[in-house]
Amino acid sequence: MKKSLTVLSVISALVLTIVSCKNKEESKLIDTSVQNSNTTKGDSLTHFNSPATPLINVLEQPSTENLTGIYQSSDGAYHLVYNLEKGKTYNFNIREVNTQTQTLSASGKDENGEKKTVNETSKPLVQESIEPLSFTVSDFTDGVYTLQVKMGGRKLIMKADGKQQTILDTNGKQPTNPEQARLWKMYKAISELSFIIKMNINGSILQVSGFESIYDKAKNAVKNDLKGKELTEFINDFKKGVNENVFKAQFENSLMKFPAEGVKVGGKWNNDPAMKGKGYNQLVRVDTNTAVVKLYADIPSQSQSDKKDGVSLKASLTGSQSGKISLDIKSGWVSKGTLTTSVTESQTASKDGDYQKMTNKVVTNIYIN
Repeated sequence: MKKSLTVLSVISALVLTIVSCKNKEESKLIDTSVQNSNTTKGDSLTHFNSPATPLINVLEQPSTENLTGIYQSSDGAYHLVYNLEKGKTYNFNIREVNTQTQTLSASGKDENGEKKTVNETSKPLVQESIEPLSFTVSDFTDGVYTLQVKMGGRKLIMKADGKQQTILDTNGKQPTNPEQARLWKMYKAISELSFIIKMNINGSILQVSGFESIYDKAKNAVKNDLKGKELTEFINDFKKGVNENVFKAQFENSLMKFPAEGVKVGGKWNNDPAMKGKGYNQLVRVDTNTAVVKLYADIPSQSQSDKKDGVSLKASLTGSQSGKISLDIKSGWVSKGTLTTSVTESQTASKDGDYQKMTNKVVTNIYIN
C-alpha cells in the first residue's frame, strides 16, 4: 500500500468544499436505483433549432396534399418538410452508453518527508440504457400531424470491474432489490401506455397531452410499496423527468430542422442565437434515399477559483458535442443517428508546491434507431 501524502490529505479535505462549476441537470429517477454509482449524465447534444422557426415560405414548399420530405428548390437549396403517412409507425429507439473515468494526480511529501507523485486512473464505469419509442400517425389535418407516442419499456445495464449487471429490464424478470423492483414495476406498468402529440410539418410540437394517465398508472404500480408522503415524493420526482415540457424540448431537439431559406450541400446553419459561433449543423450529403447532417458544438467552458487556509482551489469544465444524423428523403424522419458528448471536469488544490488534481471525464454516446 502506498504511503499517505500528509500535506495532500489536508488539501483533499479542502478541495471537497469547492463549488463545482458544472450546471448539473436534475438526476434521473432511474439512476437513484444504482447503488455505489457516481455516473453523471452527459449533456444531450443540442440541435440549434429556434422554437419559433417559421413555416417554409408557401411559395417554395409543396402543398400539404403532396409533401415530399426533403426536396431541392430551383436555387439548388434543400428544404425539409415532414412527410409522414397516416397509419404508419415511425420508430425512435434510443440506446445511450455513458462511460465515466476518474484520474487522480498528486504530488507531495510523505510521512518520511520524501517527495512522492501519484497518477492513477480508475477503471471505466459504464451505464447503458435502452428506451424504445414509436410514433404512429393517427391523423393529418391542415398541415398538423396527430401522433400517438408509445413507450416500449426500459433497460438499464451497469458495467464495472469487468462485470455486467442488468439493473432494470421491463421485458425481463422483476429485480430482487427493493428499489430496483419498485422502478421495474412502475416502468413495466407504463410501457404499454401512449400519449398524444400534435406536430406541424416543420417538426414543431404544438401540443402534448395524455401524461396524467401515465402518472396514474405509475402511482398505482407502486402504491403497495410506498404510502403517504413517500408515495407523493416518489411520483413528484418521476414527474420532474417525465412531463409534457421535458418531452417537447427533448423531442424537438432530436428532430432535424433546415433553415427556412433552405441549405445547400456543404452549407452550415445555426438557428439558436445563444449558440452563435459555438456550433453548427452541416448538410454533408444528399442521395436517392438519405440526407446526412453533421453536428458539432463546443460546450461553453467554465472555471472557478478560490483560496482557503492557504490552499488554492480551482475547478474547470470543458466539453464538446458531435454527431451525424441520417434522414429519410421521403419522410424526413431520422433513420439513424450517432451523437457523442464529452465532458471533462477537474478540481485542483495546491499549497507550497504540493498539489492534488481530480479529473472526471464522462463520454456519452447516443444511438438512434
